[in-house]
Formats: sequence, structure tokens, C-alpha cells
Amino acid sequence: MPLSPLLRLPLPAALIAWSLPEALVAQVRNAVGRDSRLVAVQTGADVQTQLRASTSLCLIVPVLRDRFDPFWSEYIALRERFPNVPVIAVAVAGVSSMQAALRLSQLGVSDLLDANEGLRADEIRAALSKTYSDATAMRVWKLIEEAFARQESAFPDDLTTMMKRSLRYAHEHLPASKLAALMQMHERTLRKFCETRRLPSPQIIAGWARLLIAALYIEERGRTFVSIARLLGYPTVGALRKQITRYTNRSPKQLRDAGAMAVSLQLLCEALHTGSTQQPMNDERPRLVLLA
Repeated sequence: MPLSPLLRLPLPAALIAWSLPEALVAQVRNAVGRDSRLVAVQTGADVQTQLRASTSLCLIVPVLRDRFDPFWSEYIALRERFPNVPVIAVAVAGVSSMQAALRLSQLGVSDLLDANEGLRADEIRAALSKTYSDATAMRVWKLIEEAFARQESAFPDDLTTMMKRSLRYAHEHLPASKLAALMQMHERTLRKFCETRRLPSPQIIAGWARLLIAALYIEERGRTFVSIARLLGYPTVGALRKQITRYTNRSPKQLRDAGAMAVSLQLLCEALHTGSTQQPMNDERPRLVLLA
């Protein structure tokens, strides 16, 4: 059965609103609806508790004018302890200043929203989506590097840029033509690049990227296979199931039970080491079968 045609935006499972005015908290809650669980906290200790409880999250903080506010010292400590947590800062009328925004950006924020003239729901969702998808892509890439390091090898240099671009845009169907455009190459040039180096086709790499993002979502509590398929732009849950089975020889449930990310990373390592991802006979419908 086809999925809802509603706009797909990858949002974190949890949002932590730290010291935000109640009116802004209400705006964010209204913007994300049921797609994210929003928790409003007031202290750094409460933030740490929430950060430890979830792996899929985003922190939303205000831009405070007073540099002596206790928020600053707590924020600095948290950024040092949790440097990879994506952060969105919100400039608030009567509270924020340009100097404070600059100082906060130097401490590390992913995006800055200006609430002086109000915020639209789509603006909030777009900022959250971009911040979260960028952070997710970086997180998966780090896991890939760690997986190859455990095998005492490195991810192939010739595929690095292609995989990073594919991870960033894994929430939509990514044909070879679009992947080539993202790499500022002609599609024919990209295909020739892969062929001459006996690398997997662009579609295969894009497929691996979507699989790895799906594996990350599969391991997150509260996400259903229906919601994962919708977030990744699959027309049906069956299409997601087919993709997972093609690359892992497992059903989505079997992959979840076995440890989705660990299994997917191991299979990727094996595929690239053994050359299992050779150019498919039909470039438009690449098929990859890996034995469990």
C-alpha cells in the first residue's frame, strides 16, 4: 500500500528545549507535532540526563545576552562532553544580541533561527531536518570509518566523497544522475570513474547509504518500519523491505534482531573487501546479493 504523500522531513526522535521561553517551546511543539518528543528543561543537569537517555536528539537553546548567565558555563561544559550533539540556537526579542549570537556560534551550533519577528512551523521543521540529517550523516560516516579500522583497513579513497554525498541525501531516491550532479560530474563520467577502478556503481553506493541510515533508524526506539520507509522516501514499506533483503539477505525484523547497524557495517566491509559489489548487469536496477 502506498505511503502518505505528506512532506518527508527527517526529525530526531527527541528534542531538548533548554531555557527557552514557554511561547517558543509551544511553537516548536506545534511545528513538530507527533514526529518528535519535546522535553523542556531549565538546567544543565537536566540536559545531561536527557542526552544520556536518547541517541536521536537535537538540542535547542536561546541566544542569551548576559555573558555572566550560568547558562554559558553549563553550555561550555556540555559541548565539551557531548561535542556531536546537534544544536539549534534561537535569537529571542529582548533577550538576544549579535555579540551573544557570535559567541554561541564559536562554541558550536548547527543553525541559528531568528524569532524576533516570529517563526513559521515550516521554518522550524526545515532547520531541524537539515541539522539532524547532517548530524546523522556525520555519525554514520564515523561508524563506517570505525568499522573499517577494526578490520585494519580504510574505506576506499575513491569512494569517500561519493559515500559522504550519498549519506547526506539518503532521505530521498538518489539516481546516478543526481549523485553525479552532487559531485559536480557528468553522469557518464561518474559511471566511467567507477568502471575503470572496478568500484561499485553509483546506485550501489547510494543504496548502501540508504541502508545504513535505515539501520540507524531501525535501532532507534519508537520508530516503526512504516515511519522509516516514509522518511527515506520509499513509496511503500515493501520497497524498504526489498532493499534491506537485497543488501543483507535478512528481513527488516531479522536485521533489527541481529543488530541492524553492526550487521550492515560488517556486510559493507565484506562487500568492498571481497569485491562482491561488482557493476550490475542492469545499471538501472542494480541488484546485490550477499550471503549471510
